[in-house]
Amino acid sequence: MKKLPFNDKVSTFWLLCLFILSTVTHAQSSGSISGFVKDKSGTSLSGVTIKLSSSNGTNQNTLVDSLSYYNFKNLPSGKYKLVFTRMGHLSSTGQVDVANNEVVFNGELVEDPMQLDAVVVTGGRPKRKIESSVAITTMSTKDIQQRSPLNSTDLLRAIPGLTVESSGGDGPGNVWVRGFPQQGGYVFLGILEDGLPVLPTGFNSIPSADQYYKTDLTTKNIEAIRGGNASIVLANTSGAVVNNISHVGANKSYGQIKLSSGLSQDLYRVDANTGGAFSENIKYNIGGFYRTDKGIVPPGYTANEGGQLKANVTYHFKNNKGYLRFLGKFIDDKIQWRIGSYYSYDGSGKPTALANYDLFTQSMDMIDTKWSYTRASGKVNNYDLSDGMHTKMGAGGFQFNYTTDNGWQINNNFRYQSSHTTVNSTIPLSARKYGSTAQYSYLDGNTPTYSPDDYYVFSVAVMQKNRDKQFINFLDFKKKVNKHSLNLGLGLHQYNVNNEPNDSFVFNQELKNQPRRLLIAGGPFAGNGMLAASTNIRIGNTRILSSYVSDEIALNDKFRLDLGFRVDNHHIDGKRPYYGVNADGTPNTSAAASMNIVGRTDYSVSNTNWALSTGLNNKINEYAAMFARLTRAYNTPTLIDYGAAAYKESSIKKRPVLLAELGYKYANNGWSLFSSVSYSTIKNVSLNINVPTNIGLQALLAFGSTRTLSAEYEIAYKVSNNLGLRLTGTLQDSKYTDYTASTKTNPIVLQQMGDVTYSFTGNATERVPVLSTELAANYDYKKFYTNWGIIYTGSRYTSPAQNYKLPGYVTMRASVGYKITNTLEAKFWADNLTNTRAITEGDVRGDQFRDFTTVAKGTPMYARTILPRSFWASLSYSFK
Repeated sequence: MKKLPFNDKVSTFWLLCLFILSTVTHAQSSGSISGFVKDKSGTSLSGVTIKLSSSNGTNQNTLVDSLSYYNFKNLPSGKYKLVFTRMGHLSSTGQVDVANNEVVFNGELVEDPMQLDAVVVTGGRPKRKIESSVAITTMSTKDIQQRSPLNSTDLLRAIPGLTVESSGGDGPGNVWVRGFPQQGGYVFLGILEDGLPVLPTGFNSIPSADQYYKTDLTTKNIEAIRGGNASIVLANTSGAVVNNISHVGANKSYGQIKLSSGLSQDLYRVDANTGGAFSENIKYNIGGFYRTDKGIVPPGYTANEGGQLKANVTYHFKNNKGYLRFLGKFIDDKIQWRIGSYYSYDGSGKPTALANYDLFTQSMDMIDTKWSYTRASGKVNNYDLSDGMHTKMGAGGFQFNYTTDNGWQINNNFRYQSSHTTVNSTIPLSARKYGSTAQYSYLDGNTPTYSPDDYYVFSVAVMQKNRDKQFINFLDFKKKVNKHSLNLGLGLHQYNVNNEPNDSFVFNQELKNQPRRLLIAGGPFAGNGMLAASTNIRIGNTRILSSYVSDEIALNDKFRLDLGFRVDNHHIDGKRPYYGVNADGTPNTSAAASMNIVGRTDYSVSNTNWALSTGLNNKINEYAAMFARLTRAYNTPTLIDYGAAAYKESSIKKRPVLLAELGYKYANNGWSLFSSVSYSTIKNVSLNINVPTNIGLQALLAFGSTRTLSAEYEIAYKVSNNLGLRLTGTLQDSKYTDYTASTKTNPIVLQQMGDVTYSFTGNATERVPVLSTELAANYDYKKFYTNWGIIYTGSRYTSPAQNYKLPGYVTMRASVGYKITNTLEAKFWADNLTNTRAITEGDVRGDQFRDFTTVAKGTPMYARTILPRSFWASLSYSFK
């Protein structure tokens, strides 16, 4: 081998030195970033994703390990941005300089009270809430337990855009959605349980969706979709849809048992829920509740008694292909339907007590609870008011979820349920002074004590036995194709109902706390003290066939386009009763209702409706997004409309619904915001106006069209490690754009009141406040925690005539708790802590015809109030 010359050796030496130097220099110019991720209290967090980015093009992602530790190695010198994210927490960021060193940066995350990063499963493919072009409110198990709702309807107060009246106690509630006109019930709000409707949307108080499901410890979380996309999720649901999602088991055993007492109403309740795994692939959950209580305003008998049992078992397929889940539920629950009564009118809109009766703290439910009626056939029907609204339901179904090898996800959700509900309630019609010459007595013959200035009440008792069966099946096919997330679905909802007998008894009763029935000698109420009619008979079937398609298109990293289309065919058939015949032998549909149903006519109708909705979401950055949505939806009549004895074809009109929405979402550095503004219109909603006449209530057929401007907001801020604030609310302006009612639509009213046309066009929608808002605060300190809520409900009118305005009012709820051990917890809470007295509704049957300038102060006036102050306590034991 040839030797290198000296100079060549020197050159080689220096080249080697330069190589070593450059290698060392390169090694010294790189660094690392590492650290731990914890929450505000210093607890380590699992499942945290850290995204690293820099201007030099370095982009990396990593997860924390089992010790909540992360480490990015061999990073070139420069400035770096770190983004920490975890499901259910607000994202946080950090800026780090790397220059030949090892940088330690510990991340900190705070819980997101609005769960903007959570995945929403209701409607279409699961998606992160911040990426959705839909107004969504979610409530976790923690949220539900913090609010301590009095009943299922009361929990809906947490959802902006809904005006909730739960003053009926555990009885049927009323929920208005964005000012849409209705006369109570859940007409525009669909209620789901584990993805399937508990009842077809569109009914008023009987039947009422809130009696088909019960909120207890088996409820894991709630997802509420407001506005446009609700009409794609569920048939005839143009306002909102609320999905109650149950616990479904886990690898490790868990459970909770809770003992509660209503300190102000002798309530005793036990709730329990537990779950775990039978094996690696089979998981289970079972739970429910039982309670008995005398009512916040005791009626003189046990007001509420019963409970619920729910269970599910899930078999998970191998290789994460999906699961097969079986679900069952049984309800046997009796509740008191708290109806309004009378207060002393003084023009203030406040429930001033009468001389011997206070509707806020006393009950006008009679202690003479038993009724009996013998029909012409000899059959005896017995009723008992103390049985209230008593629901017995059994339901069973399954969920099948499977992902094929080529990426199609098949979901089939099925449920069959059978319900038997008895309805026993009284409704006051008018307050009357005792006559100076009339003779009054009780059922036992004793004579009541009264003065000439006292009043008694003319009332009607509603006694109904409702039996229904439902068969529901939703089949969905989902697949992600490039930038498209497709969802194709078919639905069948069969609802069969028979509510005969459905009897009404007209009678008199005292106007005082826990009154008795009155007999008037020589009058129509002598003898057994009642007249009877069999009305509102519904024997019919509703079959809803649905098809729907949606596609979420990821246009790029920033924009997502959401398209949805739905077609529903409603087929309704049944038997319509009539109470008389014409001279030619044909049915007389205008004959007054009585106990004698002369015959029935068969009817069968079909109508097809469609909904179209499109939304665009702009993800501005990791913390903020905006969305816009346009929707064309519908509202369709139910079998109550088609099956009415006084059915008229003119009472059925198309009811299109149009909505436009804009929204903004933000979550970062302790702040969380979800706000939206909307414009909506609805046309031709059928609104029966009940007119008091000398032979009872008579209905005028009318149609109402409205437009609503609405702003909804949810704002949360983590003030410190211990203190969190949350502000929610709705600001809305809802007006009738077309609403008239003519006495010509009812010959009895026409004869008594003459030819009159009432016009409410331009007036505000009744019972809908302009502003309703709640400010809540959560404070935790070691083992102690507390939650407070201040709720403002704005002024509103009792009727579309705008002749009586109810003032706004403020209520307060509060709770305090103490974690005795890691598994044992005590809690004390109060509802309406300040004992605010306020009216929720006036006389829905007469206020629109009343001239309040002529009403003397002290006159008994009908109303329903919010519930008085109540105190509660619980002790719960949890394990996991």
